[in-house]
Amino acid sequence: MTASEPAPNPSPEGLSVEPDWASWLQRWEAQQSRGLPGREERFQVMIDFVRAAVDPAPALVDLGCGPGSLTVRLVDGLPGASVLAVDADPLLLELGRRAIGDREGRIRWVQADLRDPGWMTGLPGQLDAALSTTALHWLPPEDLTGLVRRLAAVVRPGGVFLNGDNMTFDPHQAGLQRVADSLGKEAARREGETAKGETWDEWWAAVSAEPGFQALLRERSAVGWGGHPDHRQPGELTFLRAALLRSGFAEADTVWQRLDNRVLAAIR
Repeated sequence: MTASEPAPNPSPEGLSVEPDWASWLQRWEAQQSRGLPGREERFQVMIDFVRAAVDPAPALVDLGCGPGSLTVRLVDGLPGASVLAVDADPLLLELGRRAIGDREGRIRWVQADLRDPGWMTGLPGQLDAALSTTALHWLPPEDLTGLVRRLAAVVRPGGVFLNGDNMTFDPHQAGLQRVADSLGKEAARREGETAKGETWDEWWAAVSAEPGFQALLRERSAVGWGGHPDHRQPGELTFLRAALLRSGFAEADTVWQRLDNRVLAAIR
């Protein structure tokens, strides 16, 4: 064990208990896919967009990476890419670090709060692309605006920003939002009937009962992480697009959509 590797998590009896990291990552992937129809297609759209828009060996950042679902697909789909994987959750970050590794130095895992600009001091230089999936809705509007403004300063001219997430329709489009919500729930229910994965709550309940995760759960609690803050509001797509354009991105619009599940792309 090197100095940078965390010690194995002790069990209540004092015995070392090492989780099956790969199995837990598989369970994460299954529960995420269960609740998000079109997830793999959305990932592929984002990878293809980066491939078409920037250099063959791009420097990328995955914002709110969790255990690396997007990160690992980026390095597998873009052989020359390097990814800075950033998340505030110590448990999910460690899951990615242990189950995926650094892919011969192409992935660097960083525990940091996206609301704190300090994590950007570790960037090796300008970025070719900043990406995120199913994460930025955790940030309240004022923090999201600040993050976008800081990203505009580190994404090179011609570089891109991509956000894959459910982004709501405008306030005057309440009818569209109502139908999109209904159809989205129906699609998730249909997939859930045949899916083998756990729900979000079931996965976290299982994590909480895993002896090998207890130290990470305590760390997670100590840094104030846990729960799922709800910052959803009407007009999320318009809000983020406007924030990108105000911050210095030259173009921004939807490049893929399934109901209100979208990929919003911007070019610096």
